[in-house]
Amino acid sequence: MTDQPRRRTGPRGPWTTFWLAFGVLFLMMGSYSLATPQGASPDEPAHAMRAYAAAHGQLFGPESRAVPGTLDLRVSEYFAQLEKHMPCFKRDVTHTPACVTPIADEDAVTTGHSSTGISTPVFYLAVGWPTAVLDGAKGLYAMRLVGAALCAALLALAFVALRSLPRARWATLALAVGVTPMTLFLSGTVNPNGLEVAATAAAFALLLATFATESSRRILAWRLAGVVVVSILLVNTRSIALLWLLLALVAALILSDRAVLRTVFRWWATWVGVGIVVAVTLAVAVFYLRPRPLTPAYQPIGAGSSWGQGFSWTIDQTSSFMTGWIAQFGWLEIPAPAIAILIWATLGGGLLLTGLVYGGRRVGFAALPVALAIVFVPPFSQAAVIGDAGYIWQGRYTLAPAVLLVVLAGIGLDRGLGARFDLPLRPLVRVGVVLLGIGHVAAFVWMVRRYVTGLTPTGTWLDLLRHPLWQPPGGWVAPVLVLTAASVAGAWLLASREPVRE
Repeated sequence: MTDQPRRRTGPRGPWTTFWLAFGVLFLMMGSYSLATPQGASPDEPAHAMRAYAAAHGQLFGPESRAVPGTLDLRVSEYFAQLEKHMPCFKRDVTHTPACVTPIADEDAVTTGHSSTGISTPVFYLAVGWPTAVLDGAKGLYAMRLVGAALCAALLALAFVALRSLPRARWATLALAVGVTPMTLFLSGTVNPNGLEVAATAAAFALLLATFATESSRRILAWRLAGVVVVSILLVNTRSIALLWLLLALVAALILSDRAVLRTVFRWWATWVGVGIVVAVTLAVAVFYLRPRPLTPAYQPIGAGSSWGQGFSWTIDQTSSFMTGWIAQFGWLEIPAPAIAILIWATLGGGLLLTGLVYGGRRVGFAALPVALAIVFVPPFSQAAVIGDAGYIWQGRYTLAPAVLLVVLAGIGLDRGLGARFDLPLRPLVRVGVVLLGIGHVAAFVWMVRRYVTGLTPTGTWLDLLRHPLWQPPGGWVAPVLVLTAASVAGAWLLASREPVRE
């Protein structure tokens, strides 16, 4: 019997890549959806109230007189009381959610106060619709999973677009580095910040694929449609997302192929897409700029400080904000464990250093405005609102441009090193993806322990098995196993990646 030669498998098609990436990402985000206690992510109660109200036909609400700086919304008692029942463990890592008292009549309709009046209703309609048929905790978990599916789809689309580039070895790995535990956590809870990050990555990847690679009219039409939809979603997340879209567009234009660019903009369909995005963006900008009260009912920390104090404090905190890119779970009281910070600092820092060194001038020019925005947008933004709102800036607010910057570094490596370095560096890539998997599992289990047993000086890891004080739906073991399996699958897919054929 003669040995048959091993058959090489062809490159994965775009749909195969999409569904593989979507499956891995959704399982990881969904694990956070189930393991995070109700309301235990930044401003989730306010976002959940707005989503519930939007699903029941109330897209906007009157400005509240009872609680200044909020909207009066008609919601169920469960969503109205969600934040009021959290103080027993909110920002106190020694207490678990077991201290929360149940709501007596959670289906009764009442008036809730949401601080989300600055935002358009698009995100809330996109994730809130399950509460039209589900209320209480079931409705909240359903909203989380819908948001996770939407973010997973956008990031999967970004992977497909990046892998369609002529050289996309390091760019896809860089995007995987950008999908930090914080990205997964925000995407798996009710917060537009996760959609903002995913949509920024997808918008840039689609724009770059459109401007830098030749394609048939059919593929170009799909890409243009994707750019329009993703851009509309992005600008409707937060006001600052308009800047992220502009940075993604500028970076893609700088890295474009001039001949391809001319072909794209000679087609009438391109200008239709441009017109739609511009019209929606202008309308959204007008919405964001409308007068509104900023001062909440409570006295914010730092309110009344000067412009200079706000600017100086935020500049001083620049390096500290980077922790928010990796992980700050809960209401930012649970920083990532040291091993996760070390892994992402090493991989992310290494990619940025080598990518910007070897990437050449065009990559450097594309990365410069993104880097400047990461450094200077926070202090200028904080200084502008400190008088009314106090110190509000958080590291997660610049997570979207941080992901964009690391992807640009990956593109720099692809363009600077070329295929001749692929084989020598393959062991390094494999080590890197294994470290990413370890970092994800370590960060997730650390968060789970905080909620299941609390973080006390006398507590140990064995308490997870011997003395669990709180459990997510179905227990804590299942989401840990799901996230671990998805991390292993993701690492395997990254280590065995092939270019996408169209």
